[in-house]
Amino acid sequence: MDLIKVIQPGEPGNPYPSPIVDPVGVTRKYLNVSYTPDKPHPMRILDICLPEAGEGPYPVLIYMHGGGFVGGLKNDLHAESYMEAVNEGYAYVGVEQRLCSPKGDGTFDPDGRFPGPLYDLKAAIRFLRANAGKYQLDPDRFALLGTSAGGYHVAMAAATQDATVMYDESFGFAGVSGRVQAVVDLFGVGDLMLQSDFSGKKIESPPEGYPALLLHNFADVFLGVPCREHPNLAYFANPESWVTPDLPPMLIQTGAADQVVPVACSRNLVKRIEEVCGKGRVVYDEFPDYAHGDPRFHDPANHRRIYNWLKAALG
Repeated sequence: MDLIKVIQPGEPGNPYPSPIVDPVGVTRKYLNVSYTPDKPHPMRILDICLPEAGEGPYPVLIYMHGGGFVGGLKNDLHAESYMEAVNEGYAYVGVEQRLCSPKGDGTFDPDGRFPGPLYDLKAAIRFLRANAGKYQLDPDRFALLGTSAGGYHVAMAAATQDATVMYDESFGFAGVSGRVQAVVDLFGVGDLMLQSDFSGKKIESPPEGYPALLLHNFADVFLGVPCREHPNLAYFANPESWVTPDLPPMLIQTGAADQVVPVACSRNLVKRIEEVCGKGRVVYDEFPDYAHGDPRFHDPANHRRIYNWLKAALG
C-alpha cells in the first residue's frame, strides 16, 4: 500500500476545492488532535504520524502549511512531500492554525490576523512537548518546516521562542518550553512591509499565472491594517526584529524568480541572522530560476539535502 493517498476535490473524504492527502499507509497515527484541549477551536488541530519501526522517542518534524495567511491546509499537497519524513525516522506533525479566511463579501476573517496564528503554532509546540511521552516524541529534537506563509510562521516561532509577550498562555501548557532545535524556511514570507509593497504592485498588474487566491494584499490582510501606513506594527511582526543569539539553526531556501514573495524577504532575514548570530547559524540556498513553490523544492534531491541538514542540526 502507498504511504499517502491523494484525494481530489469532489471525491469522498475531500470537501475542499483543492486536493488533500491522507496518510492511509501510516499505521501509527493520530489525526485531528486538539492541541489546546482547555480552549478548543476547530482550527487548532494537528496530525501526528509515526515511523513504522521502533518505539521512539523520535525526532519531530513539524510542518506549517502556506496559503497567503488566508488559505491552505495541514494536509495539502505540499504536506505529501513531508509526511514521508516517517520513512526517514521522524515523527511527522502537520499543524492547522487560524486563518484570515475569505468571507465571500470581500472581507476576511479577523480571527486569523497577527499574532493569533503564531500563538496557535507555539501552543502546538508546547502541547507536543508536554505530551512527548504519550506520542513517542523526543522533546529535545523538534524541527519546524514551513512553506510560504508557513515559512513566516516557523521563522517567527523560532525567533520569538524566548519572548514571553509572544505567547498566549491561556491556550494551556504555560510552563512548558516552546523552543525548537532547527528550522527549515522554504520560500517564506518575511518583512511584511516589503511584502505589502511587492504584493501591491503585483495586484495592480498581475503577471500571467499569478494565483487568484492572492489578488489582494495578503500582508495587509494578515496584519489587519495597511502595513506601509503602520511601519511600527509591521516592524513588530517582522522575524528580523526578533532575532537573538539564541536563534536555533536555520536552513532557508528560496527562488530568485519568485513572483509571489520578494526574494529580499529571505536575503534580509539571512543578513540579520548573520549579523546577530554569525555566519554558521544559517544555511542559505537561493535558486536563480525557481518560482514560488517551484516543484524542484520538493524533488528527491532537495529532500535529501533537507533531511541531511536536519540530521546534522538535530544530532
